[in-house]
Amino acid sequence: MSGAFINFNLTYRSGTHPEGLDNNGQADAILAKAKSLLEAGFPGVGITYSANEDQTIALEAAYAAGTYSANIRGANQAQVMNLMETKLGSDQWSELQLKLRIAPITTIPTRAATNPKTIIQEDLSRIEAYLKDGWAILGWQNQSTVSDTAHPYAVGGGVMKLSADIDDLIQTTLKTFVTDYPES
Repeated sequence: MSGAFINFNLTYRSGTHPEGLDNNGQADAILAKAKSLLEAGFPGVGITYSANEDQTIALEAAYAAGTYSANIRGANQAQVMNLMETKLGSDQWSELQLKLRIAPITTIPTRAATNPKTIIQEDLSRIEAYLKDGWAILGWQNQSTVSDTAHPYAVGGGVMKLSADIDDLIQTTLKTFVTDYPES
């Protein structure tokens, strides 16, 4: 089975979208979608996530060590990821451990020597490697991005505003993944 990059809209609850999902509901929606994709035959599922550099490093170290949780902390998407990781430790979702991974895109460099463009390219290459290995990758969208043809993915724009060239690199690459790795 070839990999697939799948647009995945999570409408979050807000004043303009009271019907949206709270953080717990978003985590449950990700877990349920991952389970259905694994049952469909994908060897693994990832979800894009706007990470800070320390989170990216922690996620990669956890996965390399055979651990499903990097104990993500923070606001917005980080709260959803924290709940998702916590739920992976429950009996209901434990079969998804290490088969569902966070696919970080480092929108906040935290180390002085880090070149933002280089780390983004590494993140996007890691995501493409998952796709080449047959994984399904969920491209996180929300009500603020889903209809924006220039910026359809919920990467950056929350805690950290990205420079135009970095934002374009991320969005263009993710849109290319949809074309290159279509959902069959």
